[in-house]
Amino acid sequence: MASGETYFRHSLRVNTDLCQGCTTCMRTCPTGAIRIRNGKAIVSDNKCVDCGECMKVCPHKAIYIAQDDFALLENYQYRVCLVSTTFIGQFEEKYKTRAIYSCLKKLGFTHIFEVEHEVSHMIELYNRYMDAHPEIETFISPYCPAVTRLIQVRFPSLVDNVIHVRAPLELASRVITKRLMDEGISRDSIGVFYVTPCAAKIAAVKYPVSGKETYVSGVINMDFLYNKVLLMLHDSDKSAQPINHALTTRDVLWPLSGGEAPHFKGAHYAVDGLRNVLNFLERLEDENVDAPGLVEMRICDQGCVGGVLCTQNRFVARKRLEYRAKLFDRLERSKLRETSSEDAPLTEDLVDVMTIPEIKPRSILKLNDDFREAFKMAERMKKIENALPGVNCSACGAPSCAALAEDIVRGEATIDTCIFINRHSQASEDAIRSIWGDRVKTKKNT
Repeated sequence: MASGETYFRHSLRVNTDLCQGCTTCMRTCPTGAIRIRNGKAIVSDNKCVDCGECMKVCPHKAIYIAQDDFALLENYQYRVCLVSTTFIGQFEEKYKTRAIYSCLKKLGFTHIFEVEHEVSHMIELYNRYMDAHPEIETFISPYCPAVTRLIQVRFPSLVDNVIHVRAPLELASRVITKRLMDEGISRDSIGVFYVTPCAAKIAAVKYPVSGKETYVSGVINMDFLYNKVLLMLHDSDKSAQPINHALTTRDVLWPLSGGEAPHFKGAHYAVDGLRNVLNFLERLEDENVDAPGLVEMRICDQGCVGGVLCTQNRFVARKRLEYRAKLFDRLERSKLRETSSEDAPLTEDLVDVMTIPEIKPRSILKLNDDFREAFKMAERMKKIENALPGVNCSACGAPSCAALAEDIVRGEATIDTCIFINRHSQASEDAIRSIWGDRVKTKKNT
């Protein structure tokens, strides 16, 4: 944007020592957030939605997700591990949930709380919002933060279709914090650490769409914690239990594709996988699909078990959770229950905290805050694109000729960058080297 405003931050990072500038990530990005400069990939804050596709496809493992320092736990006397059932699905069925929790406590956590304990309250929040907005025909679940961001930057006309409610992890963090405070513990001594399966949920905690305060003190990558726990499981104390009641089958399956939508009245749909989500949103925007009711969307295939920070095959992890869900259904949950969030009503204070007043469109097509100037830039961009070869070779360091034209009008590139425009000029050679480095063969270095 010409104004220089930065409205997003992303948690994905590029290891420049490993990056080869191969364009694989750039060609995969659904929002055109990646460019190649000086032979390395760079990621735009305002366009990246933290979907993690670039990390999945990078052949050099050069893209990673930064996490908070595990040593942050030492700053708190009471340390809560806010964990999703997705984490439990990473382990073989032979490992009992209690044994996994025991390992987490040995690692330094004093309490464990599953995000899915707040499913019943999330259903109530969704229903309240949908009942209050009868003018909306198709509601989109806000569960996946990457979907919300994708809609903001690529489908801004659909922002009002997203249910204006914060993620379950925010509700869970507040519930467990209040529960401990009710026991006389000061909030400053409580640290809540969320175990994330993906980059998008880190961004949702660090840079929330709502702009409201978070009760999450830190975020830990799921693969990092999984490896630590797995090494400890062979001699773990199996007597440890979470401080809350047992989960239900519904709760265990909630993070999976199809685990959310069926619990709402009326029609419901489940869409998972980036390409499927893009296709559905495109058709919804063009009014080429009739989908009244709730649409549950997950950027990752099969839901959160397909997150880039999950260690296990998504289909295997899904089957494990389905198996565990059946076990939970057979248990006498009353014997395991210490306290139940279902016994506590959803207070108006929590409703207010969990409500997002506005989800702003963040169109990546916005060229300038001044409409007249933006119109002139758009006209110039169209002319430049028409002058370019249209082969989308990516040799310019942009994913397409249209993207290069946009970079040019934004002042981030020049037309000499296109090797077809100035194949034999010195300016073209200099531009090529600035993108791909000295390894590229030009007249100067051959």
